[in-house]
Amino acid sequence: MKTKNLISLLLILILLCGMLASCSKETESGLSIPSNMQSIVSEAGDYELIVPSEWLVETTQGMTSAYVEDQARSNITVCANELSADIASVEAYWDYFSAQFSAVFSDFTMLEAEPAHISIGSAHEGHTVDGLQYSYTATVGDVKYRWLQTVCLYKGTIYIITFTTTVDMYEEREEELVEIFRYFYFS
Repeated sequence: MKTKNLISLLLILILLCGMLASCSKETESGLSIPSNMQSIVSEAGDYELIVPSEWLVETTQGMTSAYVEDQARSNITVCANELSADIASVEAYWDYFSAQFSAVFSDFTMLEAEPAHISIGSAHEGHTVDGLQYSYTATVGDVKYRWLQTVCLYKGTIYIITFTTTVDMYEEREEELVEIFRYFYFS
């Protein structure tokens, strides 16, 4: 009887270990990410964007993006820009581009007066980068969109991570967005 109980206990432990192992996977660079996510390595290899597996990926020179084929075509884009005399900080970037957004979108509206502070990559100990998040809305055509733009400085480069969706879809995508920022990785 003791042997049967011991064997049953061992089988349960093996099953539990298998279930836990199937909940995560490793990327090519060795990051541990949830099994329902995928990794996109930038062309320069300076970061990995981790997004839900069902999102479609597009990469072009200097930009990485992923999107959902939903009604809003929710998407996230990462681009990197070198510092310049005009844009030498995250705050200077925002000051410059927010003025341009205001000129392009007649109803450009900031949702918070001050940017939110965020730690990007909190899932990877020792690889967290602090950034500022700016949230705003504007209308394109007849559709009102919401943007969450995260700007950070890493190794002398300004990274802009922009999430866009319709105002109506934002809450539905918010949990995925939290995970994307949690698993984002600077190499």
